[in-house]
Amino acid sequence: MRAFADYHTHTVYSHGKGRIEDNVRAAIQRGLKSIGITDHGPGHFFIGVKGEKAFRRMQAEIRQLQEKYPQIEILFGVEANIVDVDGTIDVPAAILPELDILLVGYHKLVKPNSWSALRTGVKNFFSGWQGKASQSLREINTKAICATVRRYPVMAITHPGLQIDIDTLELAHVCAECGTLLEINSSYAGKLDNYVQAALTTDVRFVINSDAHTPERVGDFTAAYHLIRRVNVPLERVVNLEGAKRGVFRAGEKFIND
Repeated sequence: MRAFADYHTHTVYSHGKGRIEDNVRAAIQRGLKSIGITDHGPGHFFIGVKGEKAFRRMQAEIRQLQEKYPQIEILFGVEANIVDVDGTIDVPAAILPELDILLVGYHKLVKPNSWSALRTGVKNFFSGWQGKASQSLREINTKAICATVRRYPVMAITHPGLQIDIDTLELAHVCAECGTLLEINSSYAGKLDNYVQAALTTDVRFVINSDAHTPERVGDFTAAYHLIRRVNVPLERVVNLEGAKRGVFRAGEKFIND
């Protein structure tokens, strides 16, 4: 079992500790063929990318590094945040079509786009302390994330159900319908068994990512491999494993088979 790409890594542009080049060099050392630079969207309080100008700097830096390191594909992306109950995300309209890959995570501590989003965000925050969410809140969350998948060219949903309570089965059905992947996140793999098991009953496909916040963690899929073995995920359903059916990801498109 060997993954050839890590599509979810963070840098100093958001919550990471290393430069983009540090992540790229780490990926090369791990023998990866592709790496995604997917910092947190600007709607995340305190740690998000600092607006369109920062995205442009990242984009230019990635172009330069692609020339310097032609042996690896370096993808310009983002881990966007859901900022409204209608599924709106926080990526600037001018940036969205220029992304190579779009990941979406349902996070707490994001800047709400409406009063409805603010109320839902507060409820989600306190439900985390209580360890459970009401059925109505779960339904609102599920409708929001499913709306995002239907509305945007989302490559993958990151760590589904980790921070925000959702109906993973319903999300998996929508992702399968729309060609969006569900992430098996190696940083949180010990908490995701139930979510992956629920999704396995649908036709959705998966992608392994590290969610690295330091260069040393880029390409570290050990915990994800253990999860795959624990819950018996068919290897052909994980798109970035060697030997799996390969594909490409670009803005405006879903998963496209070669």
